[in-house]
Amino acid sequence: MGATVNEAAFLSIESAGAGSQIDVEKLYREHRQHLIRFVQRYVRHAEDAEDVVQNAFIEAMRCADRFSGLSKPSTWLFGIALNLARNHVRRSCAEMTEVIDETAMQQIVDMHADPAVLIELREIAGKVDALLGTLHPEIRTTFEAVLDGASTYEEAAEQLNIPIGTVRSRVSRVRSAVRAECGGA
Repeated sequence: MGATVNEAAFLSIESAGAGSQIDVEKLYREHRQHLIRFVQRYVRHAEDAEDVVQNAFIEAMRCADRFSGLSKPSTWLFGIALNLARNHVRRSCAEMTEVIDETAMQQIVDMHADPAVLIELREIAGKVDALLGTLHPEIRTTFEAVLDGASTYEEAAEQLNIPIGTVRSRVSRVRSAVRAECGGA
């Protein structure tokens, strides 16, 4: 499937941002396909993934002059794409929940679920979500690349252009922090 925008037009837009600290055109050539596969894990449709990736490159062009250099440009770009994918999923989920009416919800309620367990699980999920929100974007992006189970450590290292040891270290750090926060062993 081709890009949703004309590549020549996209790259000519990028050249207007020349002089930035990073080469967005090079990132586009080298990482576009990796980004699409990465984003497809979060969004439902290939067309949506294309749109998110397109927006990630537009955002990268817009913010290229503010790139701090604390990470690799590809890691920075994957972080932008991840944030845009999350926003897309949130919007999609919000749209889906508006459509479901009360009678449909009553049909899918688990009558055997223990309310105390559900409350406890929601509290744990809230703690984990809050903890993930406090992490450095590079660590969070690495953890989320592995978390969904679709990527092995090796694949995540390749996608994020970092050593596999860094992936292992970051994932371990997050797991330890979650255990400490949630009182696990």
